Amino acid sequence: MEILNLLDELKNMAEAGEKWYCRIPPFIGKTVLDAGDLWDLISEMERSLPQDMTEAQHLARDRDRIIEEAHEQRAKIIEAARSQAQLMTSNDELVKQAEAKAATIIEEAEVEADHIRSEAEAWARSVVERLENYTDRIQATIQKTKKMLLAQQPGRDVGEPDPAAEQ
Repeated sequence: MEILNLLDELKNMAEAGEKWYCRIPPFIGKTVLDAGDLWDLISEMERSLPQDMTEAQHLARDRDRIIEEAHEQRAKIIEAARSQAQLMTSNDELVKQAEAKAATIIEEAEVEADHIRSEAEAWARSVVERLENYTDRIQATIQKTKKMLLAQQPGRDVGEPDPAAEQ
């Protein structure tokens, strides 16, 4: 493979480079390479990389970006699901509260209806009793008027029965 040959050439370049021995600590035993040769070699290595490796590198970058986007999307979906669950829970609680309130209202309405019904029955009884008293007084007045009319007839005793009344 071409890349392996180029790497060997880079090693040879490093071995063949000038060795500097200096007593200053950062430069002790360092090798000096020609920068132009080094950059030319690196450029040639990049060109000799197979197209598949370059595409693989791009795909790896794209894959990382896609994975990151997927994680972000997953986090959004999870948050939306939590919000929906919380909303449903609060809706369930609202429904329970509404049902409890409805049950209380129905119970109060039934008590009020029983109270109204008992008052209506009491009023109806009092009306019937007044009507009965009124009809009794009318009956008494009728009997009294009848006796008085019978008493005014000539030749009749007050105690005799009226033949017209018997019919």
